Amino acid sequence: MDKKNDIKPKYHIAPKAGFLNDPNGLVQFKGIYHAFYQWLEEVTPQGAKCWRHCISKDLVHWEDKGIALKPDMWYDKNGCYSGNAIVFSEKIYLFYTGNVRKENGDRETYQCLATSEDGITFKKHGPVVYLPEGYTAHFRDPKVWKDEEENIWWMIVGAQTIEKKGNVALFWSEDLYNWNYKGNLLPDTMNWGYMCECPDMIRLGEKYILIVSMQEKKIENSIEKDSCHAVWMSGEFSKEKGTFTPYKEGIRVDEGFDFYAPQSFVDENNRTLYMSWMGGGEYDYQMSQPAGKDGWLHSFTYPREFVYKNNWLYQKPIKELEFLRDDKVEKSIEDEEVSLEVKDYYKEMEFMLNDQNEFKCTILGSLKLSYNSSQKILNIKRFNWLTKEFDEKYLNINEDLKTFKIFIDNSSVEIFINEGKRVISSRVYFQNNSIQIKANGKLKLNLWSYKGDNTNE
Repeated sequence: MDKKNDIKPKYHIAPKAGFLNDPNGLVQFKGIYHAFYQWLEEVTPQGAKCWRHCISKDLVHWEDKGIALKPDMWYDKNGCYSGNAIVFSEKIYLFYTGNVRKENGDRETYQCLATSEDGITFKKHGPVVYLPEGYTAHFRDPKVWKDEEENIWWMIVGAQTIEKKGNVALFWSEDLYNWNYKGNLLPDTMNWGYMCECPDMIRLGEKYILIVSMQEKKIENSIEKDSCHAVWMSGEFSKEKGTFTPYKEGIRVDEGFDFYAPQSFVDENNRTLYMSWMGGGEYDYQMSQPAGKDGWLHSFTYPREFVYKNNWLYQKPIKELEFLRDDKVEKSIEDEEVSLEVKDYYKEMEFMLNDQNEFKCTILGSLKLSYNSSQKILNIKRFNWLTKEFDEKYLNINEDLKTFKIFIDNSSVEIFINEGKRVISSRVYFQNNSIQIKANGKLKLNLWSYKGDNTNE
């Protein structure tokens, strides 16, 4: 196999070259899906970022349309930072953060607007929200949505207060151009780290779900490190007070090693879909990836659908992935160890467990999963290209492991546990072509190969 082609995902959004991070402006406009991402021409996390643009008819095959927003105005000259998109009055409205650095190193931040009538060319309208009092210049990543009941627009912006605490700022508007500051959305009695990035308000039925990507300090081995993770919480959104009161502490959206900055949107089929940055982590961890040596870095996750049931936020792989299925292998395994050889690294695997005492699986030499039914803990090990050792996580499932699906797209691995109640997303660089499964009990395996060419090459 061509090792270079075994690294870059075939069906995920990934840059042909350069550095990708946060998803921006996810929207469906006149039947076409649009996705933008933070992009730098060089493989480096820092710089004057652009919005790069992709379109798709099916959420699986993406066409690169080049740069949509460049940092070329006084209010965004040091970067067009993250934001979202809405469709209104036959136009796409892009809301984004304009980043400005003064000569003395101080930062300025502006929440800006750009519009498009054709979905390809975008006209900038400049700042529509300026920094309110009470916040530092770490104020970014607007998310806008329509309140049909009140006939107004809401905007939330990720923020750091002058006390260096994370929060989310709330605004409202009647026309998308003139915005009124409402106040802090989140209660300051709860821990939101030192910064809340990429806030996202989702309404599923009568329930409001808030997602924030928290930055906080953690002590590991007596060393203080930055910790970044996305959490979701259901709660009460008081429109009159402009506050969101969570029912409980935030729950991780994804339990994997490489996941940050998810963004949702509602498509024309009324599905609440989202994608996330499949990257992040310490600088050395990111920059040592084999992909970086090939001139590109990071990708999105597959699109997923949010479903809220039984007081829990479930995530489902989109149905469109089923159209990629090609050859299928079905296998029943009972109290035995089996080994399967595969020809490529783009697969879908479905495990259905029955009367399972212990289960182990080693995938292509670089990903190890093991489960013990008495403890109900799933152990995940992923080979780390920097340390040359296995990173390890323990996931307390708190229930029987009944089903899980594994989606492999070259260096992308996404695992959906018990119909999407928990999800694990990780960047994995594989070392061989063998899948080894050991079962103490019964299980059924469905293994599909995927078809098609790599549009990211």
